[in-house]
Amino acid sequence: MNESKSWKILQIIPAQGGWKAVHCQESENKEIEISNRSIICWALVELVGESAGVQTQVRGIEQDSNGLAVVEDSIHTAKVWEDGADRNQYFLGYNDPDAHKESDYWIKQANDRLRTEKEKRLQKKTGQAAFRAAS
Repeated sequence: MNESKSWKILQIIPAQGGWKAVHCQESENKEIEISNRSIICWALVELVGESAGVQTQVRGIEQDSNGLAVVEDSIHTAKVWEDGADRNQYFLGYNDPDAHKESDYWIKQANDRLRTEKEKRLQKKTGQAAFRAAS
């Protein structure tokens, strides 16, 4: 199962050259992999099917393996890796062409994000175990 969201694009504007969407994931040997994808354009979007009212966001549009996509996490919840590595791709932020953030900055962001995601999975797992034990 892939937890991708459905977005309704309301407006598109071109992106200045040099903007990147920065993503991370763990490799098989649990090293952090950082990837940078060029932002093709910016889009004013709203999430389809959300019940909390209409909320718009500005999101980058990037080239991925399937074509153009709204920048977001790529979470595959059905996939479990025996080695414990997290192969999900998490969106860390946008790299501004004028800021030129160093790789150390993105590695710290990736470490924080991966730790947070592992804690969420552990809490969910222990919560499910507690629910089964109570049933």
